[in-house]
Amino acid sequence: MCKYLIIRFKEYIFIILTATIFFLSTIVNCKAEQNVFTVDNVEIKAEMNLNFSRKQYIDKALLNSFEMLMSKILLAKDLKRVNNTELKKIKNLINSFQIVTESYRNNIYEAKFNIFYSSLKVKKFLGKKNISFSQPKQISAVFFPLLLINDEIIPLEQNFFYKDWLNTSIKNELINFILPLEDLEDVLKLSNLKNKIEDINVEDFVNKYEVKNYVFALANYENKKLNIYLKMNFNNNKTSKNISYEIHNINDKEKSNIILKDLKLLITDFWKRENVISLTSPLTLKIKYKYKNLRELDKLKKNFYKISIIDNYFLDELSTKNSIIKIYYYGNPKKLKEEFKNLGYKLENNNGSWEIYKYE
Repeated sequence: MCKYLIIRFKEYIFIILTATIFFLSTIVNCKAEQNVFTVDNVEIKAEMNLNFSRKQYIDKALLNSFEMLMSKILLAKDLKRVNNTELKKIKNLINSFQIVTESYRNNIYEAKFNIFYSSLKVKKFLGKKNISFSQPKQISAVFFPLLLINDEIIPLEQNFFYKDWLNTSIKNELINFILPLEDLEDVLKLSNLKNKIEDINVEDFVNKYEVKNYVFALANYENKKLNIYLKMNFNNNKTSKNISYEIHNINDKEKSNIILKDLKLLITDFWKRENVISLTSPLTLKIKYKYKNLRELDKLKKNFYKISIIDNYFLDELSTKNSIIKIYYYGNPKKLKEEFKNLGYKLENNNGSWEIYKYE
């Protein structure tokens, strides 16, 4: 009997300690920073002269890092709304920075920095401007470009979309594009369907590359106009879009490079939109978690820190076998479910009640 009481006493002590940890962590709200708010490898190079100032170039690195961060998490249409942000404000959003390398050789100053932004401060900054941010992951996708000039299909080796796509760079590349091999059978199929674009089943052409994500671009140049029909699929979210460009000479290299860059930005924006998180006001969700011991509850709490869309959380009920936790988060339940799944948990709605389970 005495042994049983000691065991029960230890359990309740652990409950008190766990509840205290939850309470303190929600007050401090000190969450682990996510990679999305860290900007790595910001490079600075400058000639050292009489006016050289190390601080000046560190400030330049901070300014560059802000531009890099915003281009990674914002849609193209929102970038201009943060373009003129003052250095003082940017510094307020930064938790710390690390000088990875630094050298003074041959009157040349070179340095590389990692800058760590505060996720909470960045979200507050964007929320005040009513700007949503995106949290996209790096993905791979097949890019299948088909170019027609005056209704004739151009071979891939002569197709500037195919030849120059991988050499066209934008800031913060989020998509690893895979180009297809030229297949005569595919060309024949597409030739038969070039006037029936709605009948093109892109999966027939991209499945052989074992990548489910794809961008199919059918570009038709006629009467000095380039009309592009896009069919895209990212994580089973499909869409199509038509775009047009005026181009007097299809062999104009400078113009074609502008088109390629614009197209890559547009495609990247679509992927960002699939991951947009609204900052207007956090949603709330009560979840029940059953566990074998309280250490599993503590592990779940630590995983909350890894999900940047979780703004806050509180422990509503606590016992030795299950607990009710209230979560405040941005986005939608689908996004939250995906985040938990990536961490090895299953979040599901059972008849109006949300529960979370650890995958075995």
